[in-house]
Amino acid sequence: MKPKHIFWSLILLLGASSCKKFLDQDPYSQATDETTWKTEADANASVAACYSLIRSAFNAAITYYTYGDLVSDEFTGIMGGDGAYNDVLNVNWGISIPSANTYDPRLKLRLYTNFYAAITQSNRCLYFINNMPVNVFAGNTQKDKEATRNKYLGEAYFTRAFNYFYLARVWGDVPLVTSYSADASTEPQVPRSTQQQVLQQAIADVNKAIEYLNWKDNGFHDAAVRGDKGAAYALLAHIYAWQGDYDNCNKACDQVIGSGRYTLVPESNYTDLFKGQSSESIFEISQNALIESVNAKENYTITGVTLTPPYLSNGAVQPLWQLNIGLVNYLYQDHDDVRFKKTMVLINSGSVTAYECIKWANIQNVNNSTAYQIALNNILVFRLADIALLKAEALAAKPAPDAAGALAIVNQLRTMRGVTTPITGVTGNDLLYAIADERGRELFLEGHRTFDLIRLERLTGEQQFPFITHADFTAGKYYWPVDPTLFLTNVNLKQTAFWVGKVK
Repeated sequence: MKPKHIFWSLILLLGASSCKKFLDQDPYSQATDETTWKTEADANASVAACYSLIRSAFNAAITYYTYGDLVSDEFTGIMGGDGAYNDVLNVNWGISIPSANTYDPRLKLRLYTNFYAAITQSNRCLYFINNMPVNVFAGNTQKDKEATRNKYLGEAYFTRAFNYFYLARVWGDVPLVTSYSADASTEPQVPRSTQQQVLQQAIADVNKAIEYLNWKDNGFHDAAVRGDKGAAYALLAHIYAWQGDYDNCNKACDQVIGSGRYTLVPESNYTDLFKGQSSESIFEISQNALIESVNAKENYTITGVTLTPPYLSNGAVQPLWQLNIGLVNYLYQDHDDVRFKKTMVLINSGSVTAYECIKWANIQNVNNSTAYQIALNNILVFRLADIALLKAEALAAKPAPDAAGALAIVNQLRTMRGVTTPITGVTGNDLLYAIADERGRELFLEGHRTFDLIRLERLTGEQQFPFITHADFTAGKYYWPVDPTLFLTNVNLKQTAFWVGKVK
């Protein structure tokens, strides 16, 4: 795929956020490349655009939560006759969608153009920042100036690695583009590289980021919303877990946990975690400011599909995305669990009984009116509890399992969350299930469940998805198809293996 074509397809077909903030800069286009990249401010703004484009990708079709939660067991149905998201939930991903229907989430979710726009920006940053004179960067010595420049390069490596990791989890094999060219006409049409090749490139990029970046600075106003050494190690841990390399996953988790830079949010202010930039946060996508926020009422936002009054003045009797009541009751059997007490609400209205998850209920009225409401929650990508439980998974799944160590991590977290009953005496697959359940309790509706269940089914060989049989899972049905329109701009592109002949 041609990176420039990918980028402009995103702009023309899907649109972009109109927000203007430090972390929401417009990417520098080819037209301005010759006149910018002169100062550190240019480099800073250009790197900030990498994160803005990731946010655009994650918000395009409630993408972060659709890929990460909707197709798992967290939901059982879609209210309001929305056939599009019902098709997603039922893994009916090959349905025919007219290319003119650019608003349709089923089309948006099959297009990876948003992520390649972000990759193009990372490649652009790597190319131009590498060629900028070191003297334009802040620092008292030449070494300090080089360190400043390397920080921006580290962020570009981190964002590129993050995008490729996300692409690999969603599509498997994807085109791998690691260079930037000002002349799109000379760029080759790139076929899909194997997932292993893509992830190896991501690992190489992450290691460069780790070399260049510093640890989290809690006093910095952009802490957790820009890549740092902790975010890079967290990403590395997840890449290794996805690959099933649990020894290296464990080592990467230890780097994060042992850094001492992160602490679990206490029970008393647990819900502050979801506003963003808490002591627990490792990496987030910033959108908790007015100029980055989204319209909370719209059904193309996570708030619009999961919240009802009094949290959102949308007049809904129950959420559009219906939570799996059975799963909620199974996961949260201890109602003293702060994760249940403060984020799950049972709705009883007439004949309606439903749960809603209020993690993303940081809603603000505009001009003191409920007519227009905005959501002020960051997208939490990596946080300390996630990495701790990923370490528990690594200890349980590595070639020489450490059941005692894994359970110690799980029970320590349970105690912090107000659960008084420890889990004991489980080994083998039962231990893997116990850890997956704990991740389900801790990370409910945070974009992890689908990927957690994929790893679990790989480990246990037992079906985890309601609409994917184990035979289809083994054949790769959980990898998304690419939309046929992408073949028009890349003749070397092939359909995702399972979906060959199944996309209409």
